Amino acid sequence: NERRLTEIIGPLGGKLHTGRSRNDQVATDTRLWIVEAERDILKDIATLLGASAEFAREHIDVLMAGYTHLQPAQPIRFAHWLMSHMAAIQRDAQRLTELIPRANQCPLGSGALAGNAFGVDREFLAKELGFEGVTSNSLDSVCDRDFVAEFLMWHSLFLVHLSQMAEDL
Repeated sequence: NERRLTEIIGPLGGKLHTGRSRNDQVATDTRLWIVEAERDILKDIATLLGASAEFAREHIDVLMAGYTHLQPAQPIRFAHWLMSHMAAIQRDAQRLTELIPRANQCPLGSGALAGNAFGVDREFLAKELGFEGVTSNSLDSVCDRDFVAEFLMWHSLFLVHLSQMAEDL
């Protein structure tokens, strides 16, 4: 914390929050967390897709009943059934990938709502923190939570796809 930092390095520690506000810090932390979570989920989905493709290859000759309207309809390959669910998950991965650039914009330096008077180099901060760029409007930067809503909507659809597979199983 700022008090302890000041004890260790002196008065310079008191400048820890210069040019920042809780508003832009919370917005920054939330974006960092969301982007990391999105990337972690994409890695897990890639593992699932790869394992499913391998499992489908290993069981290419297994036949099963294909259903329509909860009634057996015709014989299908198990691999075809499995990969039908992976097709939806692959679309989910594409959608999630499309969310990252919108979330991965740095609001730090926006201040409480109208920027700051300390000449904070927002581009430098964005680069240091691993963001793709900076947000375009300070007021929007500290109140925007579109990226959170998009992430939650993405989860809803992803869970629908997982639920469909679970229902089949």
